[in-house]
Amino acid sequence: MLTKQSETTGLKLDPRVKRTRKLLQRALVELMAEKNFRSITVRDIAERATLNRVTFYAHFPDKHSLLEYTIREMIRQRLRSQLPEGSAFSTENLGQLILTVCEFVAEMDQKCPPPHGQMEQLMEKQIKAELYDVLEDWVEKTPRGNGRDRFSPALLAAVNSAAIYALATQWIQEGQPEPAQKRVRRMMPWFLASLQTPRGR
Repeated sequence: MLTKQSETTGLKLDPRVKRTRKLLQRALVELMAEKNFRSITVRDIAERATLNRVTFYAHFPDKHSLLEYTIREMIRQRLRSQLPEGSAFSTENLGQLILTVCEFVAEMDQKCPPPHGQMEQLMEKQIKAELYDVLEDWVEKTPRGNGRDRFSPALLAAVNSAAIYALATQWIQEGQPEPAQKRVRRMMPWFLASLQTPRGR
């Protein structure tokens, strides 16, 4: 968790803070391409970013917080590049959302040498959190008939964000036996049925 949690929610940061965090993020990503996350130290990150440890701790309490922040920013930017902010729920956009996550997780798996350990847990947490925000917004704004909801938007978003992440990781663990697009197409009926659950009476 960041020293100031509000700074993870998209609030504007001072340009100097942004520059410093970019340096720290870049340093972490570079180091993770060279060795596993467990062996990376705050000193390593600060030195690679040409900063001192005092500066590091002024922004993040530890390397895990930096990793969480970095992954959240990376997946957020990737999703926004494919689905501009305000994009509405549609079969096409849902497919693009799932495909983007599959490709992102695959890239992270290639860039970061095993063992992934804690990194994988933090990555899962941040990707699912970003997916949850997108899916909950879609479900809340999508008409699903008349009457009371059988399932709340929060529950549907939580279940589907977990399912999307599981789809991506399972596809990678299987050695990517088919193109991501094909895997996504095969699973789309399940996701559509889940997200478009009709309202009960």
